[in-house]
Amino acid sequence: MMDVLVCAAPGQLVLERRPIPEPTDDEVLIRVRRVGVCGTDMHIYRGTQPFLAYPRVMGHELAGEVVQAPAG
Repeated sequence: MMDVLVCAAPGQLVLERRPIPEPTDDEVLIRVRRVGVCGTDMHIYRGTQPFLAYPRVMGHELAGEVVQAPAG
């Protein structure tokens, strides 16, 4: 299981436990180690980002390690 921070609605953050996804044959699985908070995340939290719907998993600026990758 993994922890996921979800913005359920503007101003409402919820920490959820979700299954770790299984990568397909052309994907890699990354263990996220750090996530930065940027302006987009603040707009999501405040409800001022007009191009998305809620609930929304936040965090797209991250650092991690590859834990599973296709052979080859």
